Amino acid sequence: MSRAVVWSLYAACVLVWSSTWVVIALGLEDVAPFFGAGIRFVLAGIGVLTAAVLLKRSLRTDFLLAGLIGVVPFATGYGLIYWAEQYVTSGLAAVLFGVLPLYVAVLAALFLPDEPLRPRLIVGVGIALCGLVLAFGESLDLGTGEHTALAALAVVLSPLASAIGNIATKKRMAGLDPVVMNGWAMVTGGVLLLAFSAPTEDWGATTWSFTSIGSILYLAAFGTGFTFVTLTVLLRELPAVTVSFISMIIPFGALALGALFRDEPVTAVAVGGALLVVAGIAVAQFRFGRMR
Repeated sequence: MSRAVVWSLYAACVLVWSSTWVVIALGLEDVAPFFGAGIRFVLAGIGVLTAAVLLKRSLRTDFLLAGLIGVVPFATGYGLIYWAEQYVTSGLAAVLFGVLPLYVAVLAALFLPDEPLRPRLIVGVGIALCGLVLAFGESLDLGTGEHTALAALAVVLSPLASAIGNIATKKRMAGLDPVVMNGWAMVTGGVLLLAFSAPTEDWGATTWSFTSIGSILYLAAFGTGFTFVTLTVLLRELPAVTVSFISMIIPFGALALGALFRDEPVTAVAVGGALLVVAGIAVAQFRFGRMR
């Protein structure tokens, strides 16, 4: 695949994922978190697998990998995010999620021989943690409800699930169809989220408004079907840590969209926290001597 196509897909993922944080928050106004997330992933999975059938692709895949992706990043990671966005703003949730490349860097050093752990990672982690502390504190100030602190912690932990999924995909994806593997993973994650939702949430209280339906459909088609298939392609073409840098660009778009569509405040502390996370990741990953 040409570099131009690879980086175009990379940019598309950044744009779509920047929007998903505020779209999730809009949907949560009418739909319970695990119920909405479950419908999103089931619809996305069915759509992706249907596309595979129409393209006459075999539905066989590495079901162990598909199951892991369904359970860890999709069900666990996104379950935490959906629940947390009831109590913290969408922009700050994206900032807190920006720690993903640090998790990926550590796991890559442990499990991917071609991506070793380097000493500068320690310095970068320290800088990024300062940014997370700022963002965490701002989440507590701007959040709502008694679960704000727990929600902010949930968002910080959720990218660990995504990091595990990225590393597993990098190790086992060779030779697999990214459409089929992700389709099964999405269905698995969605079913698990719905199974958890059924005894804990009131589905009858759902308001099927234009906003709630549009939110689910957008997140299923673009925020899930398109982005995660594209992510798998990117993981085949680029280092895992390079792909994870997407999460350090997203917060700035998410902060802007949250302010535009939900009147969420964009504070200097939130922007400063995001910038420190970016700086920490840059120190951890980029070889400045070689760049000069």
